[in-house]
Amino acid sequence: MSTIHKDELLALCERALQAAGAGPGDAKVLAAATVEAELVGHRAVGVGHLFDYLDGYKQGRIASDAQPRIRRAAPAVLDVDAGSGLAQTAFQAAFGGLLEATHQAGIAALWIRNSYTCGELGYYVRKVAQRGCIAVASANSPALMSIGGAPKRVLGTNPLAYGIPRPGMMPMVIDQASSSTAFVNIRRAAEAGGSIPPGWALDADGVQTVDANEALAGTLLPFGGHRGGNVALLVEVLATLSGASFSVDAAPFDNGTTSPGIGVFVLCIDPANFVGSAERLSAHLENLRDEHQVRLPALESTELPEYLDIDAAALQRLEQAAVAQTGAP
Repeated sequence: MSTIHKDELLALCERALQAAGAGPGDAKVLAAATVEAELVGHRAVGVGHLFDYLDGYKQGRIASDAQPRIRRAAPAVLDVDAGSGLAQTAFQAAFGGLLEATHQAGIAALWIRNSYTCGELGYYVRKVAQRGCIAVASANSPALMSIGGAPKRVLGTNPLAYGIPRPGMMPMVIDQASSSTAFVNIRRAAEAGGSIPPGWALDADGVQTVDANEALAGTLLPFGGHRGGNVALLVEVLATLSGASFSVDAAPFDNGTTSPGIGVFVLCIDPANFVGSAERLSAHLENLRDEHQVRLPALESTELPEYLDIDAAALQRLEQAAVAQTGAP
């Protein structure tokens, strides 16, 4: 592992993205989201996943000139067409309008469609919670997972996330996939020649496997059996409501020239409509931790670190990608 300051990693990510074809605005937003994922410990969608974005720009799966188009579908409903670009950029473009609508109506919702994969879903709810609102988000992805006994892939890993503001400290953010594990963990195990735990995946014939390479050719499984599949299906419905591609119809995120065109849903609630609710919630979370010994990483995290550890090989690969933009050592 190599230790690096967050600002240095941010600059490397920005340069690598611009070298791959991203515009300065997209590069800045996505680099920040990538570093944030690393800082909060979601490495599966951090630097390792950034290489999927770099390849996406080079191969054309991500539009380098995308301009998000925002439509106010109702007083408290925003619909954003990402134009085959980044979900993160589309979110940033609509963020001000989402907060305005939330403060006016007490609750508002944002849908993003026609985008590349969402990256760390916690990024979206964290931004909302940092502004004092409660957020719930869902997103779909190209089909990677079976539900209901299907032998083939029918849904994405379909994450669900929520963020709760805590005055004076980092929001509490929960972000989890509907699958037993993230697809990138299967891919990493295959690259290392390792195995995976039972219950994570099926092979190409629909039989459970512990072989990571067989899992790549097959399908992931939801967490908790049918219960996880039920959650994944709800995520799919919410994320695609505005017209995003269903997972089974979405183009792959890791090959080809077509955007997956997936969707992201963000629900935003203003607790100011209930006097003292933000402080009450924060106190309750602290009580769960201090008096009831509830130990959740999201509860323990109160601020982001300045430095972080990155896999040395991944950092070297990122440095090489960034050098391609400057031409300098």
